[in-house]
Amino acid sequence: MTEREKYRTPGKRRRRTKGAGALFQRKDGMWIGRVEVPDELDPKRYRSQVSAADKAIALEKLEQLKLDIAQGVEQIKMGVTVETWMLQWVEHKKPHLAPKVYKSYLATARQQIIPAIGNVRLPHLKPAHIRYLVEYCTTATKEIVVDGEKQAVPKWKSRTIQVAYDRIKQALDDARKERPPLVRENVAELVPRPKAVSEEIPHHTAEQARAVISTALHRRNPYVSLIAARYLTAMRRGELLGLEEDRIDFDNLTIDKSWQLQWLPLKEGMKYSDDPDRYDAPRDYEVRPLYYGAALVRPKSRKSYLIPMPPELAAILQVYLETREPNEYGLVWASGKGKPIQFASDAELWEDAQAAAEVPIIPGHGGRHTANNLLEIPEDDRMKILGQSTVTANRIYRKVNLDRARAGMGEFSRLLLPEVIVPKELRR
Repeated sequence: MTEREKYRTPGKRRRRTKGAGALFQRKDGMWIGRVEVPDELDPKRYRSQVSAADKAIALEKLEQLKLDIAQGVEQIKMGVTVETWMLQWVEHKKPHLAPKVYKSYLATARQQIIPAIGNVRLPHLKPAHIRYLVEYCTTATKEIVVDGEKQAVPKWKSRTIQVAYDRIKQALDDARKERPPLVRENVAELVPRPKAVSEEIPHHTAEQARAVISTALHRRNPYVSLIAARYLTAMRRGELLGLEEDRIDFDNLTIDKSWQLQWLPLKEGMKYSDDPDRYDAPRDYEVRPLYYGAALVRPKSRKSYLIPMPPELAAILQVYLETREPNEYGLVWASGKGKPIQFASDAELWEDAQAAAEVPIIPGHGGRHTANNLLEIPEDDRMKILGQSTVTANRIYRKVNLDRARAGMGEFSRLLLPEVIVPKELRR
């Protein structure tokens, strides 16, 4: 080497064009293709890379990587898994969901989606993964004890599986709408939506319902009026437990079920607070605070409407309201301490009433479906009374013919209730 060459100032190395990428071989023989990806929201430098043992394959992957970046697929987040995105997505949705719905979204993500395909990276999702999710939920089992023996039964119902599919489809659709998008396409759209099989909800016959009410009456059950209302109005549990005195019209024999009781999650540090803003709920969520986590919220329909009240039930409620101890919340039914009734306590008293009458034990909404099966009135009026919102019940928002519906419910209640429940002074 000459003296001139020895001390010559080296020239500047020519920089590669941004996004052109680099291909090199590591000491272990693997070929690495790497592209620098700028992020306008973060000044840090990010590199996305591919690898292969064969140089030609690595080069092919590198070209695909550059094409993906040019098309907007966010390669800096290629490591984001379904689990990470689902949990982020649910939190993004939280401000727009009712607390109960948010809890349902989170449960679906944690119990069905994440255990099945949570470790798959978003851009690597294929229709096969969605089919596996459906299969995973369909074949999962749990053990129950029947007559002293353990039996394996399906862990989730078909509707739960359908909801899991709906949630991953929603989440992927929003991932595609991100800028830059997180996925190339919504692969859930390429897989048929699983069907939900309608299951008959257990309910009581008229004779069994009459036995429950009669037994509660003879045992002086303080909640006999609540038990009767569960059968005779087909109201949901929250609507019953959140019913206020001033929403019962004895003159016109109607009940306004525009509010329902819910136990809502509280913000951190507000467990025993009476701050009206203590609930962890969206800002536009209509809440009327009651007692700690208890509050009145709008029902699912978000529409106030009246339902007819059978004369027999009106008689029971009049006697009950005249003799019971009022509570500070104006609720028709309250706990022994005058507080809103916990859902668990309601379930217990409902089960005890059935056990005392020696009838099959059915869940609380079984009483609602007892009314649904026994009310002999036109379908559109019955659907209005029950507040159901299926496709076949779109007429729910019509104004119900109260006189016709009340006549139908009167026939039902006469079938259901023995005359002894109606005091003489209130009989017609």
